[in-house]
Amino acid sequence: MVWIRRHGGWRKSVYLKRFDCIREQLMEKKDLIIRIAGQGGEGVISIGDFIAAACARAGQEVTTYKTFPAEIKGGYAMYQVRTSLGRIFNPGDAFDVLCAFNGEAFTKNQHLLVPGTAVVYDYPGGDFEPEIPPGVYSYPIPMSRMASEMKASRSKNMVALGALSHLFNINEETLIEVLSKKFRSKGQEVLEFNLTAFAKGKALAQELVKNDPWRMADPVAPKDVIILSGNSAIGLGAVLGGLQFFSAYPITPATEIAKFVAKHIPKVSGVLIQAEDEIASISQILGASYGGKRAMTATSGPGLALMSEMLGMATMSETPVLVVDVQRGGPATGLPTKHEQSDLFLAVHGSHGDAPRIVLSVEDVNDCIHMTIDALNLAERYQCPVILLSDGSLAFSTQTVAAPDLDAIPIIDRKRWDGVGEFNRYVITPDGISPMADPGTPGAMHVATGLEHGPSGAPNQSAANHEAMHAKRFGKLKTVADVFKPVEVDGAGEADMGIIAWGSTIGVVREAVARLRDEGFRVKG
Repeated sequence: MVWIRRHGGWRKSVYLKRFDCIREQLMEKKDLIIRIAGQGGEGVISIGDFIAAACARAGQEVTTYKTFPAEIKGGYAMYQVRTSLGRIFNPGDAFDVLCAFNGEAFTKNQHLLVPGTAVVYDYPGGDFEPEIPPGVYSYPIPMSRMASEMKASRSKNMVALGALSHLFNINEETLIEVLSKKFRSKGQEVLEFNLTAFAKGKALAQELVKNDPWRMADPVAPKDVIILSGNSAIGLGAVLGGLQFFSAYPITPATEIAKFVAKHIPKVSGVLIQAEDEIASISQILGASYGGKRAMTATSGPGLALMSEMLGMATMSETPVLVVDVQRGGPATGLPTKHEQSDLFLAVHGSHGDAPRIVLSVEDVNDCIHMTIDALNLAERYQCPVILLSDGSLAFSTQTVAAPDLDAIPIIDRKRWDGVGEFNRYVITPDGISPMADPGTPGAMHVATGLEHGPSGAPNQSAANHEAMHAKRFGKLKTVADVFKPVEVDGAGEADMGIIAWGSTIGVVREAVARLRDEGFRVKG
């Protein structure tokens, strides 16, 4: 239960005391939240993806959240799907429906089984016999036993999916379309086997009496949307934003960006290299950018730490590059599959000396597309490193987003030398931005170095020159806030409370602010 101070007094928040809800309040909800939980390797993540894709095909808004262990198999895995016909900003707080694959999944979520929620669980034949809390709707489905009868333990998740489809009105037609797309490439036999397991799960659910209020909304006309993860969205934004060169070293939770780019960058005549480590990857993108190409890499906190020296090199040489940091729990190896927002200071200050750069963060999957395009443009415009912060939560979460308008994507190129007069790579200009020239351009030969330099690029370590160049590197960034408005203020006038949020937490804060305003609180964010 949460109490909030208002106008000098204290008032109980009915929205924030989630666990005091009653059935009538639950039935007023305009969305549905399903949580699937079990052991890593049981297909928990797969059926979450299937449900999300099917709901998107049925014209619904979808937002998901998933978490899984660092091990390939074993450990606790969870996937939460939130669907609605209206706009949603986050995967939701507590679930309406729990699908528990094993005893651990039930135990970890038992405190969230409040009156009015529903649970689908593996019984009989599973590893537990749960004690269902009062007021909770329960549906025992012998998932493991049915999978055993089919002589394929891996079909357990398909049995569960069939049961969930029937019990909660998940559109079967779109689910079958999704399953067919997934398994057809593995052969007709594999597809038929999974569809059979799905049908058996549905039949088991049909034997039960449904008495809860939960159901997916009926399909509506499909919208012009796509459903993809934060990582895939960053990859899409990079390709749409004119990316020409990508180099990265695999690291959780950023690897999927490289996988997406590897698949699609050849279509735009771009190049991808898997480097031997993070130092090599950032060095390669600096070289590619020096050669005239739009270049980026993607990493996580440990990799960003290794890149700090070359980030300084990008600042000193005024070379445009984009570094995406998909943050994870730290320090050191930390929590590779869990998320934090703990790299902010590293991103802003991570280099020796005063090394100005632009640091941005993404709010949601749609932001991942368009902010990546903006980040590439800012790097090119201001000839500096740009760091784009995402996190492990957003990386693996999926959302429905509007299909990008390919004709409306701005591509800003770097300021290039016009070939007139003497070329000075670091000539001081009114806006601090000097013309660039690709290697081999006649008349544009210059020294490229990490040493402090004068206008021509030749090393110059005098105090007066260092002061002038230092002011140039900082001064050119003064107009960033004029051409790019990353800060949004929500609300006007006086307020009882103010909230500051950045990154993937913004979606949660948006909904919290809306709930508090519905209760009469004056909130600004």
